[in-house]
Amino acid sequence: MTHKFLAKFFAKFFASLSILMMMTLMPSFAEAQTPKPAPKYRVAIGNLIIGDALSPAQAKLVKQSTLLADIENSFRNTRKFDVLTRRANQMEAIMKEQEFAKSEYAAGDGAQSGMMKNAQSLINVEVLNFSFGRSTKAVPNLENKWHINDYCSIELSVQIIDTQTGSINASFPIKASSSSGSYMSNSRGGSSPAIMNKTLEKASVALTNEFSNTVFPALVIKVQGKQIWVNRGNDSAMKMGEIFEIFQPGEALIDPSTGENLGSAETSAGRAKVVRINPKVTLMDIISGDPAMIQPSFILRKPVKK
Repeated sequence: MTHKFLAKFFAKFFASLSILMMMTLMPSFAEAQTPKPAPKYRVAIGNLIIGDALSPAQAKLVKQSTLLADIENSFRNTRKFDVLTRRANQMEAIMKEQEFAKSEYAAGDGAQSGMMKNAQSLINVEVLNFSFGRSTKAVPNLENKWHINDYCSIELSVQIIDTQTGSINASFPIKASSSSGSYMSNSRGGSSPAIMNKTLEKASVALTNEFSNTVFPALVIKVQGKQIWVNRGNDSAMKMGEIFEIFQPGEALIDPSTGENLGSAETSAGRAKVVRINPKVTLMDIISGDPAMIQPSFILRKPVKK
């Protein structure tokens, strides 16, 4: 009886121990099996460069505006980028905090110097032209009645600099404008800040989209019948009904003189129209081309305006 009892006891003990060990190891195993997300592409937006065409009053208004913050927010909203600050006032505040962390007054758990991330691309933004104001016109035969129109426009020159090599990878212009349209008011008043904010937001989204298309072009990720899924969502300024061209990527084109990669030889595969925009992906109908020939990783671009 004693031997049988001990055998059963140790059998149950080791079975329980095995289960306990498995339960202990399962979270670690699950964590090991869960793929870690790839690190995001790191970008930094430099301080604004004010062009010579701006008057002192315009330059002051742009410097005090939300343009830099709008650009940074637009990049963050894509969820594709790790946005690093390079604004002078914020960098100064960070340096002061790191200096304090090394002082005798800190608890030793503060911000450490030498730990800041490096950007892979630095985005330089020059404001070439800026206009913001309100036009007024008296309404005939009505006292103290005015036709009002608030307006704003901005033109930017953007350079994308590779921080490792210092080379300019891309440069492009950005233009945006907004207008309230004519409306009637009892007074002339002053220009509406809402129109300026709307214009700056439009410019920021356009800049982010142009950069995204340079670094991460829009790609087909799934083909189902006569529809395709694209790796762009409602944060990419895509519009319902918008038409895109589909291209099959080919071999790399290398300049024999410089060795520079000039892109790839692309073959047109058809066109697609936006029919549904989700938070992270967009659904398109294939409106020309053979759906059977379109594959994931094919590139989408807006048609070139003639």
